[in-house]
Amino acid sequence: MANEIYVGKRLSFFGDLCTVRYIGEVKGTKGQWLGVEWDDPSRGKHAGRAAGVKYFDCLSNHPTAASFVRPNRPVDKPRTFVEALRHKYASEAVPDDSAPELKISGTLYVNGPPPPASSIRISGKEVEEVGFEKIRKQLAEVQELRIVLLDGFLISRPVDERSRRAWNSSSPSSDKPTDISDVCPKIVELDVSRNLFEEWHEIASVCEQLPNLRRLWADGNRFKQIELTESETAYFTTVFSKIVDFSLENTLLSWSEIVEVCSLFPALHLLTISNNQLSNLTLETSMQSFPQSVNTINLELNDFTSLADLKPLCGLTSVQKLALKLNKISHVATSTSETPTFSQSITEVDLSHNEIGTWSFIDTLHHAFPGMTALRIAHNPLFQNLRTADGKPLNADDGYMLTVARLKNLKTLNYSAVTDKDRLNAESYYLSQIAQELSLALESEAADIAARHPRYAELCEEYGEPEIRRNAVHVDPSSLAARLIKLKFRLADTGVQHDKPSATHLYEIELPKRFSVYTVLGIIGKHFRFPPLSLRLILETGEWEVVNTFHDAVSENDMWDSDDSEDEERRNEVGWADKRIPREIELTAGTRGIGTWIDSSEASIRVETT
Repeated sequence: MANEIYVGKRLSFFGDLCTVRYIGEVKGTKGQWLGVEWDDPSRGKHAGRAAGVKYFDCLSNHPTAASFVRPNRPVDKPRTFVEALRHKYASEAVPDDSAPELKISGTLYVNGPPPPASSIRISGKEVEEVGFEKIRKQLAEVQELRIVLLDGFLISRPVDERSRRAWNSSSPSSDKPTDISDVCPKIVELDVSRNLFEEWHEIASVCEQLPNLRRLWADGNRFKQIELTESETAYFTTVFSKIVDFSLENTLLSWSEIVEVCSLFPALHLLTISNNQLSNLTLETSMQSFPQSVNTINLELNDFTSLADLKPLCGLTSVQKLALKLNKISHVATSTSETPTFSQSITEVDLSHNEIGTWSFIDTLHHAFPGMTALRIAHNPLFQNLRTADGKPLNADDGYMLTVARLKNLKTLNYSAVTDKDRLNAESYYLSQIAQELSLALESEAADIAARHPRYAELCEEYGEPEIRRNAVHVDPSSLAARLIKLKFRLADTGVQHDKPSATHLYEIELPKRFSVYTVLGIIGKHFRFPPLSLRLILETGEWEVVNTFHDAVSENDMWDSDDSEDEERRNEVGWADKRIPREIELTAGTRGIGTWIDSSEASIRVETT
């Protein structure tokens, strides 16, 4: 094998794929070694360095992507495309190590390929066919295959000089091979990921025989060379002209190389280039040849740290979905770059599992993606340690509610639709949180706080400016005053008479937050001179919610009985309308502390009698 080894050669040892990066001696040892980079970086021992000496570089940035192996180490035998196809889909028809069997007088003989259906005579004796009908049936089924998955089948397809000359001639398709089209001509979806290809030409030599091909996966291959001549580029563009779904995941190609390959796919819709260690899409790479038909780009599992790293994509006006999951994105722009503005056509963005940790990032998203209506942003640090202005913890759902409020055009968040009611609750809650932050700060800090909430003025215009109640002096969170809550009780006029009514219907008092609702009912009942358990405490939150109401008179005979879909249709008819009403919470009698019901240091409570 040593004479056949060269730098860039693809090999497989016991199913583990690798690429030869170095051939030669290693200090402190005897004899020749092969320095290989494993496709699975966890398989190796180092990154091309031994005993302090650097012997080769790896494409992978993983610290254990490489190893040294001896040249005489047994390698797995590569397969041609047709061999791999038959091995998977007609393995009984074409055994690996034997030809079809012929039975003569009870003895088995190996005698080449399957004979014709007519009787066979050898040395004057008639031969009985064994299993040839089954073989023909399996081979016929291979002919009809539409979806072919040959992921990890050790396929190698070295391109000969005859093919190269044909591709660079005036009529490259006139002399193309037919070994694949003769066996399986109807392939529509093809997966040739994680094989032993070394050049992009090998993929093209397969696809040129498949005129019906629409989807191609070439993930996990390591191409040492993808440069094409002008003639090859022109011809391969026709070869890949009908492919709409293309994946180059984990190939470790550079951005410029990816653009060069993608330029061969003029009708492309879905492009997957995840897990390629991409950290910056360089502006130096021209996007002129990039297919303008692409509507979905998957860039998951790369190394981007800001949206500005993706600036070359801003000129793509057909992209609708951008998947950026599992990157390292924490900023919209860097200190040396401006906020990018992507095309209005991008409506769906996936930023889940990144490193977003500030609300300023969320606030800037509508500038970066002006057309965005769907966002996925779960599993980011921002939602792991949220707190209100007075230090109370918030859960992830509270954070998602604030996200909806900050992005006014959002219609879907984390795959959940944002209804009108969701938006009303979210924006009311957000406005109350801003009011709380303002109430806890000095008046001189109000302008800075408002600037941190770009939608504050807009929300005040929509819902009315909240009442800001500031303490005259700053309250230490650890002081006794911080443990008290100021409650304003108002006795509702319910028409219920009592022998000894109180002098006023209003009552203000400061109580410890730890007091239970039972205790508060006792205090209020004593003040208003009502039995405590005959009272109901209604917290007036100052927020709003949407309810469906019917604003036209409907007789009993007009009511209907139908399923949910019909109800929904009926709701859309004249008569139904969404109505905003104040959001109120009844403080249920029990041992729960009053401070767990109320977020702020003050609250208004309506007292009703039963």
